[in-house]
Amino acid sequence: MEKLKPKQEKFIMALMATNTTEEAYKQAGIAQSTAYSYLSDPSFKEEYRRVRRETMQQVTSQLQQSALTAVMTLLDVMTDVENSTPSARVQASRVVLENAYRGIELEDLQERIEKLESTL
Repeated sequence: MEKLKPKQEKFIMALMATNTTEEAYKQAGIAQSTAYSYLSDPSFKEEYRRVRRETMQQVTSQLQQSALTAVMTLLDVMTDVENSTPSARVQASRVVLENAYRGIELEDLQERIEKLESTL
């Protein structure tokens, strides 16, 4: 992959920091036509995907680090008959159950994928 130009790198950072392409190209100090030219360039798109993937990996890591606290909070709300409203307790219970089922489904899917891969 060829190295991106500084303006392309600045545009990627702006894309990551803003909500729209228009905001990003303005923040990066480039013309709209330049922005869309960058967005159609395969090397630029590859680097942009890499940056987004890396960012999401960091976000996922932070979420995973907070998961135990989140579960404990849900369990506290779910079991706190004195201070939690019935609707809050039901909602916490629903979240716990939905995620428990989703976890089982994901494990089953992973097992099926591994079996398929081993047969290939």
